[in-house]
Amino acid sequence: MQSVQDAQQALRRLVIVRWVALADLVLLIVLLTASFAGNEGMVSIFGLAHGVVFLILLAIIGMGALEKLWSWWFLVATIVTTGPPGAFAGEVIITRKAREYLASSGQGTTATVEPGQGD
Repeated sequence: MQSVQDAQQALRRLVIVRWVALADLVLLIVLLTASFAGNEGMVSIFGLAHGVVFLILLAIIGMGALEKLWSWWFLVATIVTTGPPGAFAGEVIITRKAREYLASSGQGTTATVEPGQGD
């Protein structure tokens, strides 16, 4: 984090990452269930949906890395773990670091965005 504003922006963006990763996880579970059940119609529908949401997740995380809200390891972890596991782990780590930065800069937790508060 380079500034208080960067930390606050990262926290706001991480709320979006969390929700998109959750949607991706749900779609992945449904896709795997349909695949194991041998339902090819559902696999084609949910496979496409999962793929689109996964690309959106990568785009959001990649944009955050380009904006220097976090480093590139977050994107790599998300790709390597095929989405949700890496996204959730990175979100937890970066949220903790951003809150620590805000606390050390005298902003405390009042400047953070809690889940459900939006932008």
